[in-house]
Amino acid sequence: MEYKYFTTDVFTEKPFNGAQVPVFPESAGLSDELMLKIANELSASNTVFVESLGEASYKLRCFTPIKEVSVSSHTVMAAAHVLASNGSCPLGDKPVAIHFEGQNVDVQAHVSRNGDKPGMIEQSLTTHSAVDRFTPRHEELAAMLSLSPADIGFDHFEPLIVSCGTPYLIVPIKSYRAIQEARFKFDPWSRSSAPSSLAQDILLFANNTDPTVADFHTRLFGPDIAGYEDPPVGATIPAFANYLCAHPHIQLGTHCFAVERGHSGARQSIINVEMDNRRSSDLTIRVGGKAVLMSESKLMLA
Repeated sequence: MEYKYFTTDVFTEKPFNGAQVPVFPESAGLSDELMLKIANELSASNTVFVESLGEASYKLRCFTPIKEVSVSSHTVMAAAHVLASNGSCPLGDKPVAIHFEGQNVDVQAHVSRNGDKPGMIEQSLTTHSAVDRFTPRHEELAAMLSLSPADIGFDHFEPLIVSCGTPYLIVPIKSYRAIQEARFKFDPWSRSSAPSSLAQDILLFANNTDPTVADFHTRLFGPDIAGYEDPPVGATIPAFANYLCAHPHIQLGTHCFAVERGHSGARQSIINVEMDNRRSSDLTIRVGGKAVLMSESKLMLA
């Protein structure tokens, strides 16, 4: 049996940038075991399987090479771009609305047209967060990240654990340079209080980039992330937006900002975020960006 799939580079306008995501737009009939095997075979950070639920409504399943994971901004972006590109959701003068159902989350995406191709894709979701202020000390964080304690924190931002379903230890770093020099060390991490917390992934962020193309530069670390990897950060955006809203100096109202992952020479992603801060654990965010269709292939299953 043949299954067609596409690869997309998301949160970018340039080929060979952003996060590379394979998408199977018609995955009905694939078992959980097969989806995991396919994701392992393709070896992408996330592989997306789409099943139609009716007109412009789809179920999404997302797998890493080792397990199923929750739907995230970059996987929704990839699925929406593929469905709009292959004619499953035809583009019109107004943005086409596509509804996605994932594990415990519903996301609405709107795809605009740019000539005869998809243009800007915006997704909207309401998040519910839990914030934990009990984190490893600056000295512990610096040791596990190969940094100096002086590199941790800026502008009254401090490390927090924030969860919108998946918890992340979010750590402010004073400079872009320090984020680029950071290297995760397992031994200091294992000796700290971090393993006993629910957050096993660490999101670093700085409020400067090089060159300055966004408001924040980000990088994801953790015991299950290889030292050479710079994985997509789309899944962290709900937690990061809620982290910003937990800061007492962030005013009430609507805020817009851009998040960078990577850099101009290494698969740079630019994620545009709009959030409605009401100092509540419920936060509505809108995530926007563009994508590039890179390839079309068939998987042959005997």
